[in-house]
Amino acid sequence: MIRLCILDFDGTLCGSHDAIRHCINLTFDHYGVERPAPDRLEAAIAAGVVMSEAMSMLTDGRLGTDGAGQWAATYRALYLQHGLAHSFIFPDVERTLAALKRKGVAMVIASNKSEAAVQQAIDHFGIGRFIDLLVCDPPGIAKKPDPACYSTLIAPAFPDVLPEQIVVVGDTHADLGLARNIGAHACWAAYGYGDREQCQRMSPDMVLEGFGELAERLDVFV
Repeated sequence: MIRLCILDFDGTLCGSHDAIRHCINLTFDHYGVERPAPDRLEAAIAAGVVMSEAMSMLTDGRLGTDGAGQWAATYRALYLQHGLAHSFIFPDVERTLAALKRKGVAMVIASNKSEAAVQQAIDHFGIGRFIDLLVCDPPGIAKKPDPACYSTLIAPAFPDVLPEQIVVVGDTHADLGLARNIGAHACWAAYGYGDREQCQRMSPDMVLEGFGELAERLDVFV
């Protein structure tokens, strides 16, 4: 029986691909650097890494650690200004979250996105009332697929929930890797932005072609 869903945000709950792409390009504009080629930008988004790593990837490491962090901070500020205008909630998200809540399933958003941006979005789209905990780019804690966000923040908040009672839902290999690393069920949001071949190679326990399938299919995990 599933008692806890750990949900990714970008590409799982929220259609934010255009917002991410737009704000990365605005960041390059801000620093007067030529925008990255579209294929490189798409690869960085599909990697599911934190934005400082994405900026380092897109500039071939020229920024260094401090520079990549500064660019990421600029991106986050630009995203708070422009992101919502280029974002949408995927179909059936609100209905499905409500159904999960009625089933007694707790829900956590675990994202490499900033907490401010996730909070802004869930408030705007009216789904914040379903979420029990946000774990979004917590400082000083290794990012997905490292299990640190689970062991440090999520597990203590739900001490009575066993790993086999958890499903991790996300669109990238980082989400599937998190599930494997904590002993939870891995559910791939195939409609999202992750690399399909890479995610398929990880043999997820469930594949969703739309988020609306989730509530009806949780019973397969017993």
